[in-house]
Amino acid sequence: MLKFIGVGNLENRELGNTSAYIKQDDTMLLIDCGTLTFQRILELDVLEDVKNVFIAITHNHPDHIGGLASLIYYLTLNKHIRPSIIVPNEDESSQSGNLIDFLEIQGIPMSDFDIVEDKQVKIFENLTSFSYAYINHCENLDSFAIEMQFDDRKVYYVGDNNDENYLQMILNNLEENDLIYTDCSLGGYNVHISLQDLANIFPEEKRKQVYCMHFADYQIVEEAKRLGFNIAEKEHSKAEYLQRIMSH
Repeated sequence: MLKFIGVGNLENRELGNTSAYIKQDDTMLLIDCGTLTFQRILELDVLEDVKNVFIAITHNHPDHIGGLASLIYYLTLNKHIRPSIIVPNEDESSQSGNLIDFLEIQGIPMSDFDIVEDKQVKIFENLTSFSYAYINHCENLDSFAIEMQFDDRKVYYVGDNNDENYLQMILNNLEENDLIYTDCSLGGYNVHISLQDLANIFPEEKRKQVYCMHFADYQIVEEAKRLGFNIAEKEHSKAEYLQRIMSH
């Protein structure tokens, strides 16, 4: 359902900052744009044939927002695209003002992008609803999950999170065709859900609907597979595919 530009955490340069997208025709929805993400977007030619760009930000840590200014600058200067940044309802969050300030400090004026509230945004014809949900991640920072209802399924994109109650709510409402994308850790981080907590919440028969992401290392990847979860995998550029072929 989602394609991934990167699936790593802040320190994992090999897997890149976790960022995902959906493209339909000439429209793209991008979720998060970390410090390493913009360069990966160019390497993957993600913006080829794109005329409309919507950007959703789960929270303002640098591995989720650090490349946003560069992306908008590139879109306006090279692609002549004015992107739309999706924000939570103004009555519920200061995210809109935070993003505007963050971009203006880096020389990106409001004339280069639009701000649109989540429940009012229209992106794809088969995306019937889009909304943010508050989740717990760390103190003094608003963090969100993204809930998207498509014609045939609901997709939950759970950004950086240590909110077991939210994940339990998803499980209680989970339909057979729904998908969940969530960060994970091996434990020891009180700002990320642990794989053991995920396993305690989701029974084995539901784990194939859960895609783990935001990996610190490959040990977490292997443990998530062992527990029966799916793995979000990053895309590779043509140059990377060629290099892998040549190395064999």
